[in-house]
Amino acid sequence: MTTFVRGHEALPDGVVSACAYDASGLEPGEHRGLPSPWLTFVVSTAGPVRTFGTVAEPGTPDASRATAYDVLLAGLHPVAARVEQPTRQSGVQLALHPLAARRLLGCTAAELTGVGQDGVDVLGPVAAELHDRVASVTGGQRLQVAEEWLRRRLAASDRGRRVRPEVVRAWQVLRAGRGRCRVDYLAREVGLSPRHLRDLVRAELGVTPKALARAFRFDHVVARLAAGERGLAGLALGTGYADQAHLTREFTAMAGCSPTAWLVEERRNLQDGGHRNRPG
Repeated sequence: MTTFVRGHEALPDGVVSACAYDASGLEPGEHRGLPSPWLTFVVSTAGPVRTFGTVAEPGTPDASRATAYDVLLAGLHPVAARVEQPTRQSGVQLALHPLAARRLLGCTAAELTGVGQDGVDVLGPVAAELHDRVASVTGGQRLQVAEEWLRRRLAASDRGRRVRPEVVRAWQVLRAGRGRCRVDYLAREVGLSPRHLRDLVRAELGVTPKALARAFRFDHVVARLAAGERGLAGLALGTGYADQAHLTREFTAMAGCSPTAWLVEERRNLQDGGHRNRPG
């Protein structure tokens, strides 16, 4: 059984979605941490989050290479992470806007490398303090603690560390079009050469504009699948892919499985409403 408590409508600036979760009786196995255009912030209160690299690394996960963090931060990654699914999970998960990383986390999104970093390495000792405070309460109170902590971070942040306006505009255009935008058009829209735009976006976000557009398109597909859409041919045409085969190739490359296989894996989570907390 899994229960979710979702964040209030008035989330802290830079927080795209938030939920507290509590799950028990899960089938032990592996969960796919899918790519998305958002940063992932997890405070786990039922043992650390264990990751085993990405789906691009075939074969059985190597336990000796696993990472385990009570507070996990993940940047933008092009392929799904391999995450251990234990029998019980609880904690808080938030999606953060990458352009708010400077104010919320004190670093750029580009500095969050790989599919997960220890929150203590990024935030310092305050990450462990946050974990202890979240773990000391239950249910929706966990979410309130995390949200209030982020509001205090924002209040104390240096507003002078601004993101380049060209990067902000590029993000806005890509989000508005859900990734359906050519890089040459995007560069003209922000008044830069494609190369200059690529360098600025990569320096801020850790990915190229093309990779960011790909993440937006993929995220749109996942959202529509989670909402109940099942006709892959129509879904492909509605989300910027040439046809169903193109969609399936791209989805498989990024998730490590086909859309149909993902729906089978996520059946219980979808039924429990886990994907209702997806960012809009």
